[in-house]
Amino acid sequence: MKHRLVIIKLGGSVITFKEKPLSANYKAINNISSILSKLEIPLIIVHGGGSYGHYWSVKFDMHTKLQKYPPHGISVVHSSMLKLNNIIIDTLVKYGLNPYGISPSSFLIDGQPSSNKILELKKMTKYNIIPVTYGDAVYVKNNKYSILSGDVLMTILSKILNPSKIIFALNVDGLYNNMKEKKIIKEIKFENVKTHKNKEIKFNLMNNTNIDDVTGGIKRKVEEATKIAETGKDVIFINGLDSTQIQNAIQDKNFKGTIFKGKV
Repeated sequence: MKHRLVIIKLGGSVITFKEKPLSANYKAINNISSILSKLEIPLIIVHGGGSYGHYWSVKFDMHTKLQKYPPHGISVVHSSMLKLNNIIIDTLVKYGLNPYGISPSSFLIDGQPSSNKILELKKMTKYNIIPVTYGDAVYVKNNKYSILSGDVLMTILSKILNPSKIIFALNVDGLYNNMKEKKIIKEIKFENVKTHKNKEIKFNLMNNTNIDDVTGGIKRKVEEATKIAETGKDVIFINGLDSTQIQNAIQDKNFKGTIFKGKV
């Protein structure tokens, strides 16, 4: 089945065990790779840091704020992300796919996204290559660095590449309106996200958020999904630990999750 470009974010809570430092969730990575190998789609993958990048970011007190962080911390965070990226790359290769790891620094100029560089990613997909990029500690200027999250990368790439589908794979089934009953909000309209008038949008962000996540947890994902929806594109939140949901979302089949409807 042929589709236009799909961009999918593999959350750190899906591809790692965030409660255990430096531990990849090989089962989840294998399951997702197996599903993707069955789909003929132009694809770009973004992944989070989970128990790799986030673990060291906390250790060295590094955040999304631009400043002069400890040089050793910068190196260790970057090194850990390369290791996680290689695990994902190697697994995708094992399933016959053609991934190509790309540091986010390669398409930034002075910390700002370069449209020309990012458009090269789309050209790569036309040659059956899957660019795989990730959140990282990126150099901006004057010896200052910042943690660029995978969630922010999703917004940057989506705005420039105009994909047909934008998917965030989480470790939950979507956004919950009621955390006790885990009632999923199936659809959120852009206008309601901005105004907060719809009762369904009044979900408890604190209950949905991992407060130890230096890049903002689910709250940041909601913020970035809203920015993307403002451009008129739909954004899908699904459970990446159930890889069939990824397949269903890509193939326009019924799936369990939350859709942020793009601005009309």
